[in-house]
Amino acid sequence: MDNIQNNIVNFKKLRPCNQAIAFARVSKREQAEGASHDAQIEAINRYCAGHNFNIIQEIRLVESSTRGKRPEFHNMLEFVKKQKNKTAIVVHCVDRFQRNFVESAEIEALLKNDIIEVHFYKEGLILNKNSSSSDIMRWDMGILSGKMYIGNLRDNVKRSMEYNWASGKWQGLTPIGYLNTVDSNNNKTIIIDPVRGPLVKKMFEEYSTGLYSIKDMTMWAKTHGLISRGSARYPSRPLCKTAINKTLRNPFYYGVMRVKGNYISHIYTPLIDKELFDRVQDRLSGKSQIHAKSEYNSMDFALRGLFRCAKCGCAMSPEMHIKRSGKKYIYLKCSHVRGNCDQKPINEESVFQQIEDEIVGSFNFSEEALKALKSSIREYIDKETDFNNGIKKQLEVKLSSAQSRLDNAVNLLLDGTIDKNLYETKTAQLKQEIAEIEQELSKCSDNYAEIGNIIENIVEIAGNVRNLIRSSKTQEKRAILKLILSNSTIEDKKAWISLKKPFDLFLKSNGRLSWSGRKDSNLRHLGPKPSTLPD
Repeated sequence: MDNIQNNIVNFKKLRPCNQAIAFARVSKREQAEGASHDAQIEAINRYCAGHNFNIIQEIRLVESSTRGKRPEFHNMLEFVKKQKNKTAIVVHCVDRFQRNFVESAEIEALLKNDIIEVHFYKEGLILNKNSSSSDIMRWDMGILSGKMYIGNLRDNVKRSMEYNWASGKWQGLTPIGYLNTVDSNNNKTIIIDPVRGPLVKKMFEEYSTGLYSIKDMTMWAKTHGLISRGSARYPSRPLCKTAINKTLRNPFYYGVMRVKGNYISHIYTPLIDKELFDRVQDRLSGKSQIHAKSEYNSMDFALRGLFRCAKCGCAMSPEMHIKRSGKKYIYLKCSHVRGNCDQKPINEESVFQQIEDEIVGSFNFSEEALKALKSSIREYIDKETDFNNGIKKQLEVKLSSAQSRLDNAVNLLLDGTIDKNLYETKTAQLKQEIAEIEQELSKCSDNYAEIGNIIENIVEIAGNVRNLIRSSKTQEKRAILKLILSNSTIEDKKAWISLKKPFDLFLKSNGRLSWSGRKDSNLRHLGPKPSTLPD
């Protein structure tokens, strides 16, 4: 029967393809000035020559594949639509082409209509009208790996920021009254603004007397010339009431920075003392408000925080009702934080039944399919690791060269080959170059194996969702549902269930697998094999 299906696919004849677009992309301008574009194009040219493709256009993009609308990418797709002949888009690898699924629907439409083929050189993957389900899955997993790589870069930046915060170093622009600058070793630091700093301190002192309101302080700031820093887009101007209120509440001025709700002592010179800051807070605060704590806050509910009211957007809060018989029922009710709406309460058991009917039943895969998918993921991750290591070695060579030139500059100065002004200019440039290379090196991920494990865990969870939800305790069940549900709502006793990516990849609808709005019947093989096939 499988051979019959394969023969049916083979009857869908493909149009001949003898022309191609060479597509290369980097994310940053400095990469475009290096070898990244050239290396990609060189490999693509060899590939096209080996496949007798005539390159009709060479595209070198400097754009992010995860942010913005990618206008040049879509211009390229419009260009191929206008061609009389089918066009092959030849790319070095999947993540040079896309790192999210936004463009997948449009690309699939072009593939389905036999307008394009997409050739991924490094993966040895060709997508066309007759691509198999395994090839489509390899494409999807390549995009997912690229997406997770970007997430890993963000994690590296986040770790760096958290390290700096833990060391008492501020990230980003300073509050008014301080200046961002660099010290004698060219390291970033923060100093008191000699112009605005004394004025900010005086503002704290004046407000602490209790003789002035926030409105009075806006006039005071205008009279004394306390203005914002300004920028190319927004010129300097007197502080408004909101800015003054924010300034007077900022603990940075007495030596503590507020980071994500936490208070951390910083390493910079305080502008005021803690006693003055506390007096100002007393003036600002007024009476403290004590909020009653709900009796339900300490109770475990499997669906707490997972659904919102579709009518008003408020959270659907769980409530327990006990009948005279002693039997307990849990209902989800609209919290009405934004005012009353006509949303009806819904029994928790009814929501679980809908989850069972619409979600759990779809996560049903054969052991053979799960093993094959994990094997494909591991193979792809191994290739990406090799590529990443190559980039890392190139950067290390560039770093070593820049450091050698910096060391040599001292000898040139001592020999009289260059004067002091030229020495200082060149060393500043080399230090900047070294800092940029080190920043790029810090982003080179050593965690591809970890990414592979994460994706394998995703596949493992998806393959066992049925058992996990049915057998878990309330707290564990909630953790699993929190992991897979996203933006789910309740409307008129109906649960509208939505899954987070990438779990929506595995959600089948009418025999089709849905991924970010894409539907592909070729992926049916991931589920249990049917006992019979149609004639």
